[in-house]
Amino acid sequence: MVKIKKWSWLAVVSALAIGLGACGTTEGESANPAEESTTKEVSDLKIGLLIKQLDAPYFAAMKKMGEDIAAEQGFELLVQDAGADPVVQLDQAQTMVTLGVDALIVNAMSVDTQRDQLAQLATQVPIIFVDYGIPGVGVASVTSNNREIGRLSGLLTAARFGEGTEITIAVLTGPPEDDVVGPARQAGFLAGLEEGGVTYVIVAEAPASWSQDQAVPAAESMLAANPDVDLILGLNDSMALGALTVLDDQGNKSTMIAAAADGQRQALELISKEGCMGRYISTGLNSPALATNRAFEIAIAVATGKASADDFEPVEYTQAAGINCENIGEFYDPASVF
Repeated sequence: MVKIKKWSWLAVVSALAIGLGACGTTEGESANPAEESTTKEVSDLKIGLLIKQLDAPYFAAMKKMGEDIAAEQGFELLVQDAGADPVVQLDQAQTMVTLGVDALIVNAMSVDTQRDQLAQLATQVPIIFVDYGIPGVGVASVTSNNREIGRLSGLLTAARFGEGTEITIAVLTGPPEDDVVGPARQAGFLAGLEEGGVTYVIVAEAPASWSQDQAVPAAESMLAANPDVDLILGLNDSMALGALTVLDDQGNKSTMIAAAADGQRQALELISKEGCMGRYISTGLNSPALATNRAFEIAIAVATGKASADDFEPVEYTQAAGINCENIGEFYDPASVF
């Protein structure tokens, strides 16, 4: 029987008081715990899963998938949500190590803020990153190729507007501390537009922290200053869907919507339903199922001692694809968790 454990932080104040025993590490040393571990049965494992935030469907799906994997394979899973705060996540990571996890799967947030402490923790326990990794730290990072996914979505949007077109764009971005994922998606999408023969002017940008709810006021603000913008680009589907809600409420039928990445079920449903004349032009495949399943495969292999860190590439990319009305049938599953 799987045990999904959550805890009150009051219950672990004493655990947080225990300092880290390791000093700093250099790249390549952080995977040592995987090499020193003894063989364990999967059912004897305790694995930690740190999620950056649960108010975005992508990350909520990762949590649900992790719990399903734990239930199926019979190991203990500890789950924590950082509420989009990288410092809170560092405290959670330290606590999980103190509680004796055999492996730690981290959906990280910031290279600058989190590198040093996670590198220290990686000398004590195998760390596997999912969706967002810290280069040179831990066993492996399982992530999407964000720039390539954005580029493929941008190409599809360019085809909709037509070669030789010039458009204005308002961009909904991730949180301010996101220094990797969002910028890569945006750069890729814009490169795809250029490759497709579309020129553009970015007239507004606003952070919405990957959240549909936060995208609503952000889109309202951008549209108040730029009511005739041609395209609102969400760097994920949740934010694009939030913007679409605003457009519908305002009766705006001319501004189009695209997402740089994710392939969220609600977005795919719109693309499928509205077809090639719909307002939701394109998105990119960033599957939480592919990323989460592979991250747990690596964590279990290393934690049981059946594999070492050297058996895995430092970065593994999940499948990249652009999705629009023409290939929606390959990707839309109305029963999908995400």
